[in-house]
Amino acid sequence: MFWKSLATIAAFSLLLTASVADAAITFFYPAAKSWVKRSDYLIFKLNNPEITGVRITVNGVASEIMLIDSPEYRKAFQDFVVMQPVWDPGRNDIVVDGYSGEKKIETAAIDIYYDLKGDPATVPAEYHPNSVHTPETEKLCSACHNMTPTPAQLDSSDDRKNPCYACHKKMANQNYVHGPVGTFSCADCHNLQGKPKYALPKRDAALCDDCHADKAAEFKKRKYLHGPVEAGMCEICHDAHGSSYPAQLRQPINTLCLSCHESIGAGIHVVRTSDGTGHPLKGRPDPSKPGSGRELSCVSCHNPHGGDVRYFFQTNQEDRMQLCQMCHNK
Repeated sequence: MFWKSLATIAAFSLLLTASVADAAITFFYPAAKSWVKRSDYLIFKLNNPEITGVRITVNGVASEIMLIDSPEYRKAFQDFVVMQPVWDPGRNDIVVDGYSGEKKIETAAIDIYYDLKGDPATVPAEYHPNSVHTPETEKLCSACHNMTPTPAQLDSSDDRKNPCYACHKKMANQNYVHGPVGTFSCADCHNLQGKPKYALPKRDAALCDDCHADKAAEFKKRKYLHGPVEAGMCEICHDAHGSSYPAQLRQPINTLCLSCHESIGAGIHVVRTSDGTGHPLKGRPDPSKPGSGRELSCVSCHNPHGGDVRYFFQTNQEDRMQLCQMCHNK
């Protein structure tokens, strides 16, 4: 684990409630024993006015002491601290130490679970999905944020007027952004009346196919489908909001593929070459797409969704030599 940034990136106002006054440090997001699929925020509230600095330790790696006692900080953030972490996959143990000057006066600890693919089936049962939009937590935000937006406000594509933008603008600050996210059309997928609030009425293909009917029709024509596609699990590979990788993939192509097909990366693939290695999977231009600047990857040979032949060859022909001749036309 390492910190991408220790700068506070959002403003919150102080609002004391009975539910948070008992603890010296209250974790707001992620909540204790919750799981998240984004490495975006760590938000906590300090209920002891004597705390002038904090140190955050995640999985044994500690930050420097962050001073929070300046008039400028208190005016902007009062007793809230917002950090941008980079979680380790799986369990993350979080410790926050509160300091008064150089003396440590408070300590609080929780553990959360980070699952990049967002698959509840892979998360240990003791962790629950994290939800910020609960009545209790929304009270802490309402002094500065519009927590009761109207449908018209949610439909606004003007980032200055859209109530989702203030906290969730980072989702659109990606190289590859899903169309509705780019216009902050959050209500196209999220239900204002959902339980919990803004819950999706349906997930994966059941939701995606409402807009991507062309892909659903294409898949129905295929003789063979990749397992996640056949199961309708779009979100296991694609981030519904945006990512740093083409097609909004959760990871680089080969990293994502080999996270399930580990034996391919560990062994000799396709053929043993003269130097004893298998067919390369990366590290050179993709000869099937000359001039594109694309790097060789798993999808150079395989269609990641499916096809009419086993192994989903891009040629869609059973003859493997036809596939080889895409690049080795001799």
